[in-house]
Amino acid sequence: MSERLSKIRNRMAKRRLDALLVTDLGNIRYASGFSGSAAVVVISLDRAVIFVDSRYTLQAREECPDFEVIQFKGDVFKAVGDLAKESNLSRIGYEAANVTCAKYRKIRSAVEKGRSLVSVQGLIEEVRQVKDAGEIAKLRKAAAITDDCFSYLVSHIEPGMTEKDVALDIYVFLVKNGADKPAFDSIVAAGPHAAFPHAKPGDAVIQRGQMLKMDFGASFEGYSADITRTIFIGEPDEKQREVYNIVLEAQKAAIEAIRPGKTGKEIDAVARDYIASHGYSEYFGHGLGHSLGIATHDGALFAPTSELVLEPGMVMTVEPGIYIEGWGGVRIEDDILVTDSGVEILTKSTKEIVVI
Repeated sequence: MSERLSKIRNRMAKRRLDALLVTDLGNIRYASGFSGSAAVVVISLDRAVIFVDSRYTLQAREECPDFEVIQFKGDVFKAVGDLAKESNLSRIGYEAANVTCAKYRKIRSAVEKGRSLVSVQGLIEEVRQVKDAGEIAKLRKAAAITDDCFSYLVSHIEPGMTEKDVALDIYVFLVKNGADKPAFDSIVAAGPHAAFPHAKPGDAVIQRGQMLKMDFGASFEGYSADITRTIFIGEPDEKQREVYNIVLEAQKAAIEAIRPGKTGKEIDAVARDYIASHGYSEYFGHGLGHSLGIATHDGALFAPTSELVLEPGMVMTVEPGIYIEGWGGVRIEDDILVTDSGVEILTKSTKEIVVI
């Protein structure tokens, strides 16, 4: 964590901050290692403090060796205010995206007048974009568990099961085979329901002639995988095969275009233009992908307006799709690591047409 703290402090110095008040749990985990559900962190130029209540004191001591653990009672921001006074902190950054008006008022009333509160956007998120070797190892493991789950599903799914049956199978397989938990609520959508990009599994019965879209991933030691595969219950018809192959070729082209220095919007355009050239532009409405890490949607995007500049160590999804109301939808998604020379695909599940 000391290297991460150094990077955070470098960015604090550029913004002339004496301290950063961290309230976002993902950023707290990244900076300190704390995996609990309630804490506040203050990082100054010479101290790193995590405030927890009595439920988490032992956990914080175990998980956060680079941090001073302070157990507070009552209002955590009162404890933060005391620290600001004790350490004579003049300019304190706070995470604007995570601080509501009500929370800001609490912080402002707890921190003495004369000590500035400075709205900060994306300071730790910028550091999180490029993964270190330990993070990449966890993401590889999460991807491997997810791939194993897909192999299991292909051998297990059959007509007559419901979407909820498949979602439950995903959950059970992941937690029994090394995942902490699913990285997010799985999407399982059969037939016309697959036209909903973020469909919720329901009681719909999977039938022959349908496509089945499944979007799921493992969380391993706090890091997320995210894969989508669309399979066929019975031999696909001509249109199903056509749409599937368009999405697949769009994804392949985008992945081949990834390299350091490219922007998010350039990579998005590769897939989007390919789909548009085949007459389906109006059926691909979402961005091409997103960053992966502690959060499943970890910040940066492949999207038409994305100014992200790719760097080695970034981990992203690539997930074009075509969704047609009343007919269904196809999405194919992989997790990729940007390397010095291009890209490594972390998820290995087959993208050839799978027929159940």
